[in-house]
Amino acid sequence: MKIYKWSLVMAITALFTACGSEPPPQEALKVDNAIDSSAQADRVRKTKNIFYNIPSPMETASLLKKAGAKYNSKILNDIKNVDKYTAASKQALNLGVYGADLSYTSVFNHTQESMFYTSCAKKLADRLGVSNAFNDSTLEVMQKHQNDRDALLDIISETYWNVDAYLKENDRHNISALMIVGGWVEGLYISTEVAKTNDSPELRQRIAEQKLSLKDLIALVDSYNIQDATLEGVRADLAALQVLFEEVKQPAGESTVSEERGVAVVGSGGEPATLTDAQLVAISEKATTIRTNFIN
Repeated sequence: MKIYKWSLVMAITALFTACGSEPPPQEALKVDNAIDSSAQADRVRKTKNIFYNIPSPMETASLLKKAGAKYNSKILNDIKNVDKYTAASKQALNLGVYGADLSYTSVFNHTQESMFYTSCAKKLADRLGVSNAFNDSTLEVMQKHQNDRDALLDIISETYWNVDAYLKENDRHNISALMIVGGWVEGLYISTEVAKTNDSPELRQRIAEQKLSLKDLIALVDSYNIQDATLEGVRADLAALQVLFEEVKQPAGESTVSEERGVAVVGSGGEPATLTDAQLVAISEKATTIRTNFIN
């Protein structure tokens, strides 16, 4: 038993070391404390809309696997980048990015990489002050279930919902919003990268349907009256993507929401969304540019 505990401690230490050394001093993201209750309620509504319209990182990763895509670690954010993120806004964005990458590695059963991305995400969560929602036991639980893919996916999903809920409960909606943006952009980026080699009508439809969530995502970011360079850049990035998505044919009928493994999955009640070759290329190029800005 002592040997097992020591081995576990060493493994966890190695995971954290793989994600970088002690971070340099970080910059805080300014918080808008003057918001009134009606604006706060509107912001909560926008966040809920996004969660119902945005595909979860797990859903995106599962879709890619169904499309016949092979695991490609080169399209993920390097774990060595974690210590570059000293501004809280960058940390929040990349907590979302690493969350999407973590789901991707787990769906493809790459357990060791999943553990690396878990430790990176935990580092960012600690620096953002949300360690109560992403505590030390997370790594131990994942270690225990490292050979059980379904259990790992459940743990990942629950952990990120806990982080989001904790941020909202502590009036840090801006951090939560940036985490959502980071995960959304990374999911879009991964999907478009996979489409280059494993294109399919279903994958194109899912990319096209992001037009539904992008509008709410932009509205949520726009609700923050904060002087922050990264936040201003995020606004501009999403607006540029919106211009491209305006050309995408809107699916007919009302959106439908179903639940799979505890996450909302969005579909359309009418004709499927369509995406031309030119639109796919344009969206892919812009997603790559935005994502590069997020992770650098």
